[in-house]
Amino acid sequence: MDWIEKLNKSIRYIEDNLDKEISYEKLAGFADCSVYNYQRMFSYLADKPLAEYIRNRRLTVAAFDLLNGRDRIIDIGLKYGYESQDAFSRAFKNFHGVSPSRVRNETVQLRSCPKLSFQITIKGEHHMNYQIEQWPAFRVMGISYRVKTEKAFEVIPGIWEAAWKNGVMDSFMTNYPDYRPAGFLGIAEGGRWGNAEEMRYILAVTNWVDGEECTPISPPEGMEEISYPAATWAVFEANGELPEAVQRVYKQFYTEWLPNSGYALADLPVIECYLQENRQEVWIAVENK
Repeated sequence: MDWIEKLNKSIRYIEDNLDKEISYEKLAGFADCSVYNYQRMFSYLADKPLAEYIRNRRLTVAAFDLLNGRDRIIDIGLKYGYESQDAFSRAFKNFHGVSPSRVRNETVQLRSCPKLSFQITIKGEHHMNYQIEQWPAFRVMGISYRVKTEKAFEVIPGIWEAAWKNGVMDSFMTNYPDYRPAGFLGIAEGGRWGNAEEMRYILAVTNWVDGEECTPISPPEGMEEISYPAATWAVFEANGELPEAVQRVYKQFYTEWLPNSGYALADLPVIECYLQENRQEVWIAVENK
């Protein structure tokens, strides 16, 4: 199945389950990636977070239910996942600008969030510098954090900020071996069929590469060692001011590069490499379709 069709299948799943529980794990399964990577991919393709899109679609169809049906307001709220009429009314007013009761009793203006449909559009606004590397097995040493998947985009910047303040980054610099993937690493790790509610985010440096003339570096006290297998990696240059430079790479990767590359996402973490002087790399594991 074509990658774009897989994404559209995930959208159809959302539409079919607006009045039911929507499994993020199933959505990620349609696209053959982790929950975290699906959320990241969705946000760059749709220009809005996945949770916001689902909420807005539910509130859109809830307005039609109010206009065309006779169900009580509380029953419509419960239908679309709200635990009380007050919670539903607050969310409805935040989106539409009017309360559900006014929709029933007056002629009012409402908002609509249309159903998404993904298509390939080649813009070519920025060229991409990348290389495909058959990289051997390697190990990293670092500190991992359990993060609620739905809060990852909010929490991860705070992890980096705290690491600079509490001495974690100083420890990396003291023990820095300068092996590739190089620099300070931010690794987003979540199993394809694992726990969809949580992911692991790792601050690390590479401490051993198989087949390279390098000496393994033992993790200092308080750090763990994590191994990754030999794989095919698409390595993208993401130089420039943060976070825009890295965000631009992700957006182009998901909207332009991946649909036309002949590759699919592999079930391995995404690695962001932070070097010096606004130089960054993004490592994304891929496999032949």
